[in-house]
Amino acid sequence: MRRALLLTLVLSFTLSPWKQGDTAQRPWIIPDSFFHHPTSHELREVIEGAAYVGERKGVAFRGDRVVYEYLLNHLDFASQIARALGLSDYVIKQTGTGSYEATTPRGGWALLNVVYADREKRVVLAQGKYGRAVVVLQYNSFDRRGESYIVNNLYGYVQADNPILNVLLALFGGTVHDRIEQVFTSVAELSEQAYEAPNSFSDALLAHPEIQTGHLLEFAEILRKAPLHEPRANSFPPS
Repeated sequence: MRRALLLTLVLSFTLSPWKQGDTAQRPWIIPDSFFHHPTSHELREVIEGAAYVGERKGVAFRGDRVVYEYLLNHLDFASQIARALGLSDYVIKQTGTGSYEATTPRGGWALLNVVYADREKRVVLAQGKYGRAVVVLQYNSFDRRGESYIVNNLYGYVQADNPILNVLLALFGGTVHDRIEQVFTSVAELSEQAYEAPNSFSDALLAHPEIQTGHLLEFAEILRKAPLHEPRANSFPPS
């Protein structure tokens, strides 16, 4: 039986059993001003009716914001790099502006629609075989001791298509196999590698002819302009 990416998204989060419709406890991290968007009804429906809500906060890594946002804005290109470097097995194809189809070798499948984007946030509406999810990425950047850092906060709202799946999610909520989170994790890892050694990172990408040439040349130019940094053993900002 095909496993939907939506199901693995749910299984990866630290889930909280908030009752359906109990919106009082939910963090409203999508601006109210956004809810005039054509997808606002569906977003609100998923968020308010989510069987489970999860979050992963404070994931810090060294990175250049321009590089990071380029990859966020081109998830299909980012997935090609991640596969080439062995960071992910995702295949993401762009189907429209801000719209993608994501598949995995094991038969996972989901449609990802980036319905909102600004300098601090991405809101993704995911449609899988067994239901829908709203994934919100909040990020910010800061400098410390001459280094640039990015911090990610990831939130997920999941609405299953039937009550039986909700029971399964309750049983397996502790399992950590988040396939959709892997999209953002691999983007962060790529950003950090590019930050530490932009020239060698660019050279490594040029050795993979399967990566989209147009995006690759544009990305290589961004890396060429990026400042050089010495690699470190960990990515957490110093205290």
